[in-house]
Amino acid sequence: PLIKDSLPSVVFYVVGSSASPEIKAYDSESVKILGYVPDIYPLLQTARVFVAPLRFGAGVKGKIGESLSFGLPVVTTSIGAEGFGLTSGKDVLIADTPTEFAANVSRLYHDSALWQLLADQGYSHIEEHFTPQVIGQTIETGLESLGVINRGTVKL
Repeated sequence: PLIKDSLPSVVFYVVGSSASPEIKAYDSESVKILGYVPDIYPLLQTARVFVAPLRFGAGVKGKIGESLSFGLPVVTTSIGAEGFGLTSGKDVLIADTPTEFAANVSRLYHDSALWQLLADQGYSHIEEHFTPQVIGQTIETGLESLGVINRGTVKL
């Protein structure tokens, strides 16, 4: 409701399996509860802002990374940003209260300069830290430090 007040003509798509009855109750013309979506890429390609109001979870949140890799700016919580090394206002917007979260979504939606900055910086952050090549090198370095491999050769 806080976001709808500032963006009354925007349709908000909610994606994810096992939506609670509380979430399903928001289904309307302006809020579409899609549930599980087998291929999220068409939505990521047409969305203006990726909203991830995560309240719990651990490690790197995959859909946030996917969104950033599409150049789609993200508004999330501190929990959602965990594991990424993201900075609010540089790579994403981070807020932990409903009022601040809604304000960030509205601000990002309307501010084209901020939108472009976060789209570019978020994409660059993923390219620098989370491509398969970077992750592979991180794993290889870790295995070398443990003595499991030596310059790419596995010790049996």
